[in-house]
Amino acid sequence: MTKSILSPIVVILLFAASLLASTSLFSQSADPHAGCDHAIKASADPHAGHDHEKEAPADPHAGHDHATEAAADPHAGHDHASETSADPHAGHDHSSHANSGKMKIDDLFKPSCEHGIKMIDCDECRYEMGAVKVTPKTESMLKTVKLSQAASKKEITFRGELGYDNQRFRTVTSKVPGVITTLAVRRGDRVEEGLLLATIESSELSHQALELRKLSAELELTQKKLAREELLYNKKVGAMEAVQEARAARDLKLLEIKCSRERLAMFGLSAAEIAAIVAGRSEAAQKGLLKIVAPIHGSIVDVHANIGSAINEQQPILDIVDIRQLRAAGQIMEADIATVLSELKKGSINGFITTQASPGMLYPVKAVSADTAIKATTRTLEIQLTVKNGDELLRPGMFIEGTLQIGADQQKPMLPATAILEDDGSSFVFIKYNDSLYLRRDITVESRQGDAVIVGSGIEEGTEVVVEGAFLLKSDILRGKMGAGCAH
Repeated sequence: MTKSILSPIVVILLFAASLLASTSLFSQSADPHAGCDHAIKASADPHAGHDHEKEAPADPHAGHDHATEAAADPHAGHDHASETSADPHAGHDHSSHANSGKMKIDDLFKPSCEHGIKMIDCDECRYEMGAVKVTPKTESMLKTVKLSQAASKKEITFRGELGYDNQRFRTVTSKVPGVITTLAVRRGDRVEEGLLLATIESSELSHQALELRKLSAELELTQKKLAREELLYNKKVGAMEAVQEARAARDLKLLEIKCSRERLAMFGLSAAEIAAIVAGRSEAAQKGLLKIVAPIHGSIVDVHANIGSAINEQQPILDIVDIRQLRAAGQIMEADIATVLSELKKGSINGFITTQASPGMLYPVKAVSADTAIKATTRTLEIQLTVKNGDELLRPGMFIEGTLQIGADQQKPMLPATAILEDDGSSFVFIKYNDSLYLRRDITVESRQGDAVIVGSGIEEGTEVVVEGAFLLKSDILRGKMGAGCAH
């Protein structure tokens, strides 16, 4: 039994030993350095026994597999000299004419391009000099003016906010107590003067209309009685006292009618409507229906009541404002206060404002008054300005920036604002060199006055400048930024 148990164990041990032996054998055969004593070799001269002169082949590239190296090197096999000569812009120094808008005009005609001609004559390189050659058709689309002196004034800047002009604001109220039966408008609606806004049913109006109708009928009777008494008196059959009593009764009725008419006018009825009551033709008034109409042209700002609301006399119903003229409150810096106040003593001060909503538009304003004290927190003085807003693009609450034009006129070189173009924060214009050639000229802008710009430097008086169609020329000289021309 013992022998039968040990036999399998012996077999397993023998099998394991054979596996270990075979593993050791493959490991040793796989290692090319197996059996080498690297420690001994490392301490020795690594080049010992090497004859480098003999080993170095005559060909420095001998033994090199260039096909393999070419695959590893992305530029292998490239003839860079031939590539350089194939690039038409090789060696072209673009920085030399990067500021062509500031160069003297004569200097623009000196540089040559890689095509062997003057750059300004080259159809492919001309734009890099800020030059544009136009066709007769394109030239017909351009308009030029000569830079000339024009009157300008000292400018004082300010910031502020737009608001309503209280002279163009109306709160519509009821002149009589009653109940709103119709309301024809909503907030934001535009209305014209005389447009029906609401209808109020008022018992007081009805009573007053019926009273006037009654007094008118009684007046007819008193007038007939007076005529009869005067006739009797003229025939010597009547007394003067009767005539005087009839005349007094008639005058009293006339007075009562006058008072009734005036009260109805206070209720908001027109003379024609009152005449219709007297004639008995105004059924609406006799029923107490009062029409509320718009007192001015404008827009509904707010509605304070609804249909069915009971309102009292002089209670607000809605608000209307005409924004074709606004007011603005501007803040003047302390250093400019004396100048502005001195100018206001002579009259209103003209100026212009801009808004973030319409940055390219200038709106004329007039400074008309100033506060009596400066603001302690900002050290500024608030001035009141009137703002023309005929197109109604401005809105109360908008922030504004503006300038006031102070003092006597001064002669400054001036151009229409449409002539000024922008590129990377720099201002420039196009000038006409001849009938077919236009050049970019960088300029400085001293200030803006309305639709005009005062030129500080860059071009001389008398230069012919493009004021309409300049964007056509701009698109040509900036084509390099849009991917045209050489890629550098």
